[in-house]
Amino acid sequence: MDLAAPLYKEELLYNLLTYQTMDKSKIMAGYCRVSTLEQKKKGYGIDIQKREIQSYAEASGFNVDAFYIDEARSGFYENRRFLKRLIKDCKTGKIKGIIVASLDRLSRNLRLTENLLFDFEKLGVRIYIADMPNYNGSDRKDILIRQIREAIAEENRKEIIERLKKGREERIRKGKMAGGNIPYGYSRSDKDITKNHHEVEIVRLIFSYRDERNCQAIATILNKQDYRRRNGTLWTQRAISAILSREGLYRYGIIKYGQIQGKNKAFVIL
Repeated sequence: MDLAAPLYKEELLYNLLTYQTMDKSKIMAGYCRVSTLEQKKKGYGIDIQKREIQSYAEASGFNVDAFYIDEARSGFYENRRFLKRLIKDCKTGKIKGIIVASLDRLSRNLRLTENLLFDFEKLGVRIYIADMPNYNGSDRKDILIRQIREAIAEENRKEIIERLKKGREERIRKGKMAGGNIPYGYSRSDKDITKNHHEVEIVRLIFSYRDERNCQAIATILNKQDYRRRNGTLWTQRAISAILSREGLYRYGIIKYGQIQGKNKAFVIL
């Protein structure tokens, strides 16, 4: 289906009449979502989604009264702050309709998408999809097309995860860190990972106490000496244990991702 296809006159009229007969005390909401990976790629960002929702609303004769926006949230799971708030507002009767730029913004999980649409329908909330401008939720053919697109969105997510996994495994084989959160003792400098001298001092101190004291005792010593974790909080038994569990990295430069292992002497601290 052409993403830029105009609304058919019949569908535009139906949308407009539906909107005009809706309870005026309820609002029309726009829902946007972008994952961390999508943010990094600077692709289907929030501004683009909002613009597409606004354009669809104007073409349909709607007003978008509020946006519910989840940033850096995976579309595979329902536990999203503003999606949960949107559902809550639907249950309390505040929402009359929801516009999304595309189905995969609602979810990349076919089962979850279908469950959400079913729940919204039960609550009397109509869903509008900007890149399916002629979609009719009561038409069996449109429902079939919708479900096919949901399945494609879920499969695309799996392909993205698989490519990301292979890329990280290759980085490990080349002696580079996989990415994501940088282990304590190191910092990101542009595209390189370098030693963080302040954190290196603390790592060495922790290992110097290892044979004489348990993790809780080490944490107590560090806190009394005003050493703090990277996020500025106090050291805990669990945080000390996590440092000690990385001895292979700190002593031999061994890096791992799943079952893949690499080595880089530049990461040796001890």
